[in-house]
Amino acid sequence: MNQLGRAFRDYVLDQQIPDCSIKHIDDEHIKLSTPAATGEVNFYAFDDAPEIVELRIMDADGTGEPTFFLHFELDDEERAKELFCEMRDELVQHDRYEPKRVLLCCTAGMTTSMFAGKLVEAANVLSLDYTFEAMPLAEARASGGDWDVVLLAPQVGYQRNAVAEAFPYAVVVPIPPKVFATLDAGAALKMVMHLLADNTVLPSADRTNLKLVRDMKNSYRIMVITMIKRPQNTWLGWRIYNHGEIADYGHVSKVSAGYRDIEDLFATLHVRGWNVRDLDAVGIAVPGVVNRGTVSDVDPHYTDYELGRVLSERYGTKVFVDNNANAAAVGCYVSQDDYDSVVLHTQQTGYPVGGQGIVVDGHLLKGRKNFAGELGPLFGAIHNKEHIQGSEELAWTTSGMTQLVAPMLASDVALVAPDAIFVAVDLIDDMTALRTAMLPYFPGLEEYLPDLIRVTDYRERIALGELALCLQKLNDPRPHRKH
Repeated sequence: MNQLGRAFRDYVLDQQIPDCSIKHIDDEHIKLSTPAATGEVNFYAFDDAPEIVELRIMDADGTGEPTFFLHFELDDEERAKELFCEMRDELVQHDRYEPKRVLLCCTAGMTTSMFAGKLVEAANVLSLDYTFEAMPLAEARASGGDWDVVLLAPQVGYQRNAVAEAFPYAVVVPIPPKVFATLDAGAALKMVMHLLADNTVLPSADRTNLKLVRDMKNSYRIMVITMIKRPQNTWLGWRIYNHGEIADYGHVSKVSAGYRDIEDLFATLHVRGWNVRDLDAVGIAVPGVVNRGTVSDVDPHYTDYELGRVLSERYGTKVFVDNNANAAAVGCYVSQDDYDSVVLHTQQTGYPVGGQGIVVDGHLLKGRKNFAGELGPLFGAIHNKEHIQGSEELAWTTSGMTQLVAPMLASDVALVAPDAIFVAVDLIDDMTALRTAMLPYFPGLEEYLPDLIRVTDYRERIALGELALCLQKLNDPRPHRKH
């Protein structure tokens, strides 16, 4: 044990956590216990690397999957403390689990009180463990409070940023005017459910029945890492494919995550008996623009970050980096053989602009500097300035999201004419209604509309697509295009 290892152990043992006992089992194990949960800090020593620390939280009865689970190399004291603090906060939250709390705010509180009553009735019908309360905004900000979601009436929606600062641990969103004016509890409750629960197109399963249908040479051992940024957290999933079969897998969700967390997944592999250097390749699918392994437009700290080169040099194996929507589009293509040209459209609840991956005649369309599928400029061209300013409200309802998505898909049909469009949008589950919304753009040309297919396994599509992209690069290692 080196000096850093001893200092970190002392740091953990010196913590004062309410209603939590901390026990030093031995130099490799520290146990934290609360009435509701058990935490573990475990240490693994390797001759060829720094110690690896494992942080784990389980229910007090020891049943079920860990609610918090990650590994990291003990080579940076500040980062080690930061990760332990994440575990500590999760342990405290676990210990005092309460129903999800939703606050509704307006100027005086009268209308929101009526709305809160309707939401209580709707939540009871669905047996949801939510509580709703309404109060004037000024009173709410003065009282503080531990809220999971804060819903703002339209007349105070302009104060969203200030309210978010006052409630840093809550998700703060305005209620769409139409929903508020009609006291549409169903639409509002659906919005709250999307905010509090994992996305329906992002199921939690780590395994999948999706298989490579397209014929691809696959005699490799490949690790695939998927990063998906959410409004409340970032999801990092990993798989080891051995000759195309899933040999190992796992995931972690963090309130905030950067590319250093990807390296922490390599520490997890080390503990589980895998060596990154023994893999034929690592494929990483991330949000943002990815050009020749360099990632942009994801996080200010990682703008133009050469993720592929840095990890390849550090770990001595091939590392390929791709945009996650592109990987998902490839996943949609390789998992079936009915469609040769496909578009994958993904859009999160509350976001007026989505992203796309495009496969034409079996080839992923990347374009100059891999910018193909970035829809921001197209969105601005299709919708006028006034529409853009109100588009965020549309992104919280099914009808509004359909209004945003339909013209974007119509553009795909006009420019690419795909055989099918795969739709990974939580709020849109009726493909017939979406097709109807696209029809006005094609008067007399309905025959050119493609099949619309709802995606309910977005994570799985990304993982399979990233595997296929790795295989393509391993089997045909020609240099990427210059631009």
